[in-house]
Amino acid sequence: MKSLIKEVTARALIDCKGKPLLEVDVITEDGVMGRGASPSGISAGDHEAFVLRDGDKNWYEGNGVFKAVEMVKETVGPKIKGMDALDQKALDEALIDMDGTKNKSRLGGNVTYSTSLAVMRAACSTLHVSQYRYLNPGEIKTIPLPTSDMFAGGSYEDDTMPVQETTIVPYKASSIAEATEILCRIYKELPNVIREFQGGRRPEIGAMSEYMAPSTDFMDCLDILYETATRCGSQDKIAFHMDCAFSEIYDPNRKTYRYCGREVELDEIIAILKAATEKYDFLYIEDPVDEDDWEGWAKAARELNRTTLCGDDLTVTNIDYLKKAMEMKACGAFVFKPNQVGTVTEAMNAQKYAVEHGMFSIPSIRAGGVSDDPVADMGVAGGAAAVKLGPPKFGHAIHIINSLLRAEDELKGAKPFDFTPFIKFND
Repeated sequence: MKSLIKEVTARALIDCKGKPLLEVDVITEDGVMGRGASPSGISAGDHEAFVLRDGDKNWYEGNGVFKAVEMVKETVGPKIKGMDALDQKALDEALIDMDGTKNKSRLGGNVTYSTSLAVMRAACSTLHVSQYRYLNPGEIKTIPLPTSDMFAGGSYEDDTMPVQETTIVPYKASSIAEATEILCRIYKELPNVIREFQGGRRPEIGAMSEYMAPSTDFMDCLDILYETATRCGSQDKIAFHMDCAFSEIYDPNRKTYRYCGREVELDEIIAILKAATEKYDFLYIEDPVDEDDWEGWAKAARELNRTTLCGDDLTVTNIDYLKKAMEMKACGAFVFKPNQVGTVTEAMNAQKYAVEHGMFSIPSIRAGGVSDDPVADMGVAGGAAAVKLGPPKFGHAIHIINSLLRAEDELKGAKPFDFTPFIKFND
C-alpha cells in the first residue's frame, strides 16, 4: 500500500517564544510527507501530558528537545514504520500502548502529539483533503468564531493584573468575516483608549501581542475594552471572556489565593468575579478556581450564574476529567488543546464527547505555539464554539483567523457558532 509509513524523522526547531520545539516528519511509500510539531504553554496545568525536555541548563535553560528527537528516531519511528497513515486510530493506539503511562511520561506528550499530527497530515495529503474534512467528512454546519485576548496579565505579565487575559468575543457577528473585522477594528483603536487612561503614556505590548494591563484591577481593562468597542460601534456585538488562570496564584498549603498582594479565600474570588459579570456580559470565564479544587469549581459554577465556567487546567482535553466535570457540574465549557492529551484521536474524542453532552468547546493556541497550528480545523471538524487566540497580529494568530475565513469560504451554508443556547446574562 502506498500509504504505509516508510520513514520517520525528527528535528529540534524553535516556537514563537524562542523555545525549543520538536518537529516530526512522516513519509509514506508514495513519497507523501506529513509534518507535525507540538506547541507548549507558559501557563500549563499539572495534569497535562508530560513534555520531554533535556534538562541541560546550559542549553535553552533546560528546555532542549534532543531527547525527544532521539525518542522519535530510535523508539517511535521503528515501531510505526509499516503502519498505514490512513488509519489514525490504530496509529494513535500504538503510540498510547507504546507509552503505557497516564500522562505520556515515557515517550513524552510532545513526541506522541507531534507524531500523531504528522501522520494525520500525511493522510490529508494522500487523500487531497483539508484537515477538517479528513477529521469530519460529514456535514459541517457551524464554524467557530475567532476571539482575541486584548490584555495580558497573570503569568504572562506578572507585575500587572492577576488574571491572565481579558478577551473580546464577537458573538453577534453574522459571519466570520464580520467577526474578524470587529476584532481588527477594536485592536487598532485600543491603544488610543489605553493612552488616554494612562494620561498620555504610550501603551506597552505584552507577551502574546496583547497589551500589558495598565492596571492591577482587571475591571479597568474591561472598562477600556468596552469603551473601545463603543467607539468602534461594536458594543452590541461583543461579549467578554476572561482567563483567570488562578491555579497560578493558589497556595495549596493555606488554600488561599494571592490576589493583588493580599491573601484571599475562594468566597472573595467568587464575589470579585460575580461583580464583574453583573457589570458586563461574559459568555464564559476560564479557570477561576484551582485545578484540583473540584468542590470549589462546583460552588463557583452555582454562584456565577450569569456566565458559564470554562475548564482548561481543570479538564486538560481529557475525556476522564471532562466526565468528572459534568458529573460535578463544575463547568459547562472547556478549552481544547490537543497537546494536553497527546494524540489527535484522544483530543477529538474528548471534544466529541463534551459537545455531545452539552458542553461547548474553545480550541486554543498555546503561548509557545507554531504558525500552522491545526486547532482551528479541529474545532471546525468538531463543532467548536470559538477559537482562543491573541490579537489579529503576527503569524500564529493570523494563521488561525485565516483558517476560519477559508472554512467560511469553502463550507457554503455553514454559519458562525450560535451562542444563544448558552447565554446566561440575559436571564
